[in-house]
Amino acid sequence: MSCLSDSARPSLLKRILYAWELGGGLGHVSRFLPLARALQERDCEVIWALSDTGAAATLRKETSAAVLQAPRFPGELSGLPEPQLAYSEMIMRYGYFSADMLTPLLRDWRALIENAKPDLVVTDHAPTALLAARSLNLRNARIGTGFCCPPMQEPEAPMVSWIPPGPERRAEAAGVVLASINGALAAVGAKPLDTLSQMHAAGEDFITTYAGLDHYPSRATPRWGVVLGTEGGVAPEWPVARGPRVFAYLKAQQAQTMPLLRALRRKHCATLVHCPGLTPEQRAAAQAEGLRFSDRPLDIDAVTAGCDLVVCGGGHGTVCAALLAGKPLLIAPDLAEQAITARNVENLGAGLSAMVGQETRYGGLLSRLFLEPGFARAAQDFRSRHSANSQAQIIRAIADRCLELAG
Repeated sequence: MSCLSDSARPSLLKRILYAWELGGGLGHVSRFLPLARALQERDCEVIWALSDTGAAATLRKETSAAVLQAPRFPGELSGLPEPQLAYSEMIMRYGYFSADMLTPLLRDWRALIENAKPDLVVTDHAPTALLAARSLNLRNARIGTGFCCPPMQEPEAPMVSWIPPGPERRAEAAGVVLASINGALAAVGAKPLDTLSQMHAAGEDFITTYAGLDHYPSRATPRWGVVLGTEGGVAPEWPVARGPRVFAYLKAQQAQTMPLLRALRRKHCATLVHCPGLTPEQRAAAQAEGLRFSDRPLDIDAVTAGCDLVVCGGGHGTVCAALLAGKPLLIAPDLAEQAITARNVENLGAGLSAMVGQETRYGGLLSRLFLEPGFARAAQDFRSRHSANSQAQIIRAIADRCLELAG
């Protein structure tokens, strides 16, 4: 769907371009949908630029707004240091290894943005879109849960706080990325950056998390609170069992999923499971009297209110929903971002981690979470600290600030 021409735009209408570049799935889009609706209620037009083709196809079924195919670096560069310990090491894999790689990506983002003619560009895990918007002198903002919004800090803040890169490794990665950025900016006639941290400069940072869960605990800028995503989901129908109620939200491809389901069955828990991608054979192997599968997503507020424990992969929204309901967690991380979240929850005292290779310990972890009251107390403390602002208040505040930024 094409954008409105300037001549077709009502005089008071502001145009907001939401730009998403890195990552996959529907999480990023679903988190912005409530904000998009709030902006539309404020007489704004929202245009979506998505690099994930699957998310774009799904969104086109949900909205009449323009959904544009966004530029993205093809594939992922290999042969770079592992594990990734800083944001610069991560984005080197997606075009930031050289100016030759980054320049066409920057040009494509500039062309998309110029064609869209936005009053404000809101970037979500989209460093090249942010560079493009700034190089065009357009108003801009970043939004994200923390992981994809590193703070403006020199030297670069470590992505994994308990494994900081050494000074030489940190300087090498920062140097490569800064040289790539400045080479690409020169190619489009834009001013170079003086320091790597300037790549994170934005008109506003909408950090949608809380202090104890931020992937960058050294951040000095405000945190706005979580945006949980689209409303909806079916009401939970709990199975009957003598053990505690457990909500399990896992992915079929995770190595921990089947061992965790077996451990929950052995504990005789009343377990409600949403596990996309589970085969009929896997479901049959895990089936038990006290374990019920839901093919559809569950109402997150209702299911976290009604359970005693949440078992999940460490997605930021699910973790926040559990803690805002005062419920402890058992987290089975599959990605670096989730592993950092799991570590943060452990540091809060509100949960434990179920790591790959530790399957024999899962039953013991569940026993601790059920029997040791400190985990529930820590989760309830989190709720007491952070539940003052409702989802409606957080969304309204971000939408109002976007309107201010749009001019």
